[in-house]
Amino acid sequence: MIRFLHYLLFTIALSSTFPAFASKEGVLRLDKFQFSSPGIGQSGPVVVSGEQDSNQVVSLTVQAFGRTVSLSNDQLAKLRGGFINGAQISYEAGYRELGGRTIYVILSKGFTSGLQETQLVSVKEQGAIEVNDAVRK
Repeated sequence: MIRFLHYLLFTIALSSTFPAFASKEGVLRLDKFQFSSPGIGQSGPVVVSGEQDSNQVVSLTVQAFGRTVSLSNDQLAKLRGGFINGAQISYEAGYRELGGRTIYVILSKGFTSGLQETQLVSVKEQGAIEVNDAVRK
């Protein structure tokens, strides 16, 4: 009988709910950032720099193709700032008829489990800038 009571208590203990307190990963946002690449192909050196506060991206500048372009206030407003904690850059040789060479800047929010949100900024050789909406994963 005592053995049965032990098993019963053990079963009850395993099936009861205990509050679980798990550690939660948080975003360490970038406030000021600058990264550079020697480039590939005809891109030449590429330098991307920017700044964000807790609500928005306040500046983003791309140096490539021997020129420097900065996003306008309207373009900056399209970026979902405040939580950016990652970035990457890439290059496309492109076709001159379609705008030529392009630098792509991806700004992201992510965790060790993966990216949660990304935005793409495209900078064409002639200086045209395009900002795409955030893509949530």
